[in-house]
This record gives sequence, C-alpha cells and structure tokens, in this order.
Amino acid sequence: MSRTEEYLPWAEIFIQARRVVAVRIDTERGEYAALSETGSSFFIERLEQAQALLQVLQAAERRIEKV
Repeated sequence: MSRTEEYLPWAEIFIQARRVVAVRIDTERGEYAALSETGSSFFIERLEQAQALLQVLQAAERRIEKV
C-alpha cells in the first residue's frame, strides 16, 4: 500500500468535514493546500495527503459525471 493510499480514509473525512472542493499542489515550493467551498484554505503538511485529497475529489467527480 502506498503512502497516498494510507491517507485515503483521512482524506474522505477531511473533505466532508471541511467541505473541500479543490486541492492546490505546488511541488516546486513544497506547498500544499485544500480549498473549501466557503473560500477557506487549509495548509496540508505532506504531499501524500494532498495527493489523497485529489484522488478522492477526482473519484467523486467521476461518480457525478456517470449520473
């Protein structure tokens, strides 16, 4: 199991609790942030966490497109 996969359960809860709608990943600067639908920005400490958030958001988007 990759480190990103380990964060998937956390990412699902984080997205629901904070109403996250986007993830910003700046690998050059090593900065990662989750953006909520209310305009708040949440600093994300690890790249793997940001990637897990992105994976969960993309999976949700694909489910919506199928409907």
